[in-house]
Amino acid sequence: MMSKKYFFVFCLVVLAIVAARKYLVFSGEFTSASATLSNARLSFKSALDGAQTVGSSLVTIDTTNYPSTSVLQLQSGDTVLINENEYEVATTIDDVLDNTFNMTSALISGDELDGTDVYATQSSTLTVRLTTISALNAGSFRILVPAATASGADNDGYPDEGGFDFGDAVTGGTEASITCPGDPGTYGTFTDTATPAQTSTVVIDTIPYHVFECAYDGAGAIGTDFGVGEDAFVINDLINPAPKVGGSAHVLGQADTYAVIIQHLDSGDAVIDQTVTKVGVVDAVRVSATIAPQLTFTVSGISASTSVCGVDTDVTTTALTVPFGELTIAAFKNAAQRLTVTTNAVGGYVVTAIENDQLGRGGNNCDDDGSASNTCIVDVSAAGASHTASADWTDASSEPGFGYSLHQVTSGLTPAFLYNESSRTFSAKQFADMEDGESVQTIFSRGTVAASDIVDVCYQITPDATNVAGNYENYLVYTASATF
Repeated sequence: MMSKKYFFVFCLVVLAIVAARKYLVFSGEFTSASATLSNARLSFKSALDGAQTVGSSLVTIDTTNYPSTSVLQLQSGDTVLINENEYEVATTIDDVLDNTFNMTSALISGDELDGTDVYATQSSTLTVRLTTISALNAGSFRILVPAATASGADNDGYPDEGGFDFGDAVTGGTEASITCPGDPGTYGTFTDTATPAQTSTVVIDTIPYHVFECAYDGAGAIGTDFGVGEDAFVINDLINPAPKVGGSAHVLGQADTYAVIIQHLDSGDAVIDQTVTKVGVVDAVRVSATIAPQLTFTVSGISASTSVCGVDTDVTTTALTVPFGELTIAAFKNAAQRLTVTTNAVGGYVVTAIENDQLGRGGNNCDDDGSASNTCIVDVSAAGASHTASADWTDASSEPGFGYSLHQVTSGLTPAFLYNESSRTFSAKQFADMEDGESVQTIFSRGTVAASDIVDVCYQITPDATNVAGNYENYLVYTASATF
């Protein structure tokens, strides 16, 4: 009969063997081992909640019976697959239900049935870095990535709750693969192998794993730094998991974690070194902000003796006044104001101008174009000039009146005309006359956003010899309109 002493030793040996078989005892762990996902965002997996409306862009999903429990797990621009047809997410509806999103196109016939799957796949690259602690002749590096099942579902190209999908083997689409280090030195030549969980049969603690292997035919080395001194191991085209379900169901905002196992095997495929790393897959965080529509339009004065529109100004203007002062018959007097526009309107802006009437003595009314009254300074009378057409205005003796021209300061905007167009000296227009029923006229514009667009408006005036003495005035209205 076995003594108690030997029986106790025997039990320890048996327990050690069992432990070794269950957990595998290795010589050690890699140093500086890590596994990093290029895209750690969860895939989306749900279904239509009730019959939807063909032709509508609004879609309602079931947030109760499927892994993805909120449309906020989608983001604007995501591609969703409904009944094998692709749609783009426009916006998600953030309300008490969080079950509705809007698409950039309308739902087509056949994609509206209750329970139709809704997927938004997130793919990633897994980069594995490590420093070896063993030199194993003709060994291999093996990376195990957890799958949800060891069946065809782990290799169909659709996201799985609880594990990574290997890719699309059903329709011949892209499957996951591994890229081995390109210049292995003492490792000789690497040969890569990628095997989905349903084929690999690697199961650890009931979890099936996809297997990615880089076998080499050289002697290997201790202290090789794959990822710094040498290339890292890169697994391409993994499909990220959908949120976990069941007892460890996903909690919004918390990462679902998965164990990625990194192994170094000898030539007989015995695991010598191993490190278990963790990767987290989490919901994307939607960052939103609102920029209010903005339009800034200013009219400012320009000092006397400023060169603008090819002439020197005679008087100083302010934001609200153009004080020509005393006029001389058969002589031009010049002034100018600066117009500045800033807007964030995507469709840009338009600046228009109109006068209330011709300049009237004491501000009196000037019927029609004012030419019938010697108490009105008419609008520029150069041949061909009107509120819609410009003409060269150079003769103060025979072409009395009041008019304007434009000097473009900021490039890229579109002026209605310019003072020196068509090689003219002072190309001018009349202001549209509100009293005479003329429509406002655009003086400059831009078709997109603008930061401090500047145009100088140049005023020129000369009275008719028959205009009676007195004070003359009218007023101008500039308007800036933006298209948001």
